[in-house]
Amino acid sequence: MPRRRIGPVFAWALGLGPLVFLLASGAPLEPLRGTVRPMDRFTALVGAGSGLVGMALLAEAFVLSARARWLEGFFGGLDGMYRTHHRLGVAAFGLLVLHPVALAFRFVPGEWGRAVAFVLPGHPRWAVEFGVYAGWGLALLMVLTLTSWMSYDRWKLSHKVLGLVLVAGAVHMWGVEDTRGRHVMMAAQPGLWWYMTGLVGMGLVGAAYKTIVHPLWPKPRYTVSAVERRTDEVMEVTLMPQGSPIDAVPGQFVFVSVDGDGLSREAHPYTLCGPPDTDAVTVMVKVLGDYTGRLYERLEPGMEATLDGPYGRFDYRDGGARQIWVAGGVGVAPFLSWARTLAHDGAAALDVDFYYCVHDRSDAVYREEFEALGQQWSWMDVALVCSAEEGHLHARDLGDVTGADIFLCGPKQLTQDLRRQLRARGVPDARIHFEDFEFR
Repeated sequence: MPRRRIGPVFAWALGLGPLVFLLASGAPLEPLRGTVRPMDRFTALVGAGSGLVGMALLAEAFVLSARARWLEGFFGGLDGMYRTHHRLGVAAFGLLVLHPVALAFRFVPGEWGRAVAFVLPGHPRWAVEFGVYAGWGLALLMVLTLTSWMSYDRWKLSHKVLGLVLVAGAVHMWGVEDTRGRHVMMAAQPGLWWYMTGLVGMGLVGAAYKTIVHPLWPKPRYTVSAVERRTDEVMEVTLMPQGSPIDAVPGQFVFVSVDGDGLSREAHPYTLCGPPDTDAVTVMVKVLGDYTGRLYERLEPGMEATLDGPYGRFDYRDGGARQIWVAGGVGVAPFLSWARTLAHDGAAALDVDFYYCVHDRSDAVYREEFEALGQQWSWMDVALVCSAEEGHLHARDLGDVTGADIFLCGPKQLTQDLRRQLRARGVPDARIHFEDFEFR
């Protein structure tokens, strides 16, 4: 199994662990106390299982949101960690919605009013009430999290509030008692209790670190030394360290928070694209929303910024001698960093075909630089692909892909389509490397 797949597989296996405890104990197969319908026994098992697995997955999602760099390699980079984080969160949402619905089913069909009241606030027992608050809070915040109309800063704020949902869910999980002849299976099984306590405890630590500790943790400070506005939407920003520089490799990215009037202090991710022989950090910024629009208008030399990173495991050195690079729009940044580094080193045992995908020629900000590198160095061939003129790039346009490592970075639709087409051409997943820059 490739190292980058170990993390997702392990995360899902860990999240499903409560089911192993439930089934191994035999408790779900035993009659519940009192006289109940067979269907009630089934819904009790569904309710318990969905609640426990949902809490386990939600806790893991918070662990991954802490951005521990030592975990990146097991997920193929921070973007891979965030993909798994997102999928765990969505699955947790579905299961934690199912949890109260399944438990309320015991009132159906005779007591519909009690069934509805069961999933609404107003319970006399505080532990159950915390569970209701957690469920409705999660539903509201997940709807906000999954929407695209919300600004990035407000979306990040709503994401942070999710930590309160985990706290409320943990209080419910640890405090709820038996009710109407139904065991609280976690409390009845010490192994399951410790398993869930450990997972949820790690999730609470991750949430506290991300929300409280990480913002206060000292980070490298930089000063903007140069701003080059290459087009009406794209600029290169060079920052000089005020102390020790960060230790990065070509193609990694950093989260940058700029101190400036009218600019949010929320950190945004940008890929490093500068030359490798300097302590300076150079990043590419493209206007993609309100914040980057204001940054483009207002950023000037002399402003100060805080950097967090570097992150990312998108590295041409993970491939063989034959490589195909495909960049879409601002996804050109890591390839620019690689090309500048290889040109600076003066030697490359590589054979690279580079496809620069843009909507029209005016979007190809770095076309001339890549073409100059292609003419200077025999190891790189450069092709410009303008979708307005010739349509989108397809895997069949890449020529012979036998034995080639293929690196993709750009809009999600581009990378998803090419990955699917490349698999259809027989390219193994181990030779398809990609990085998402859309973290929402």
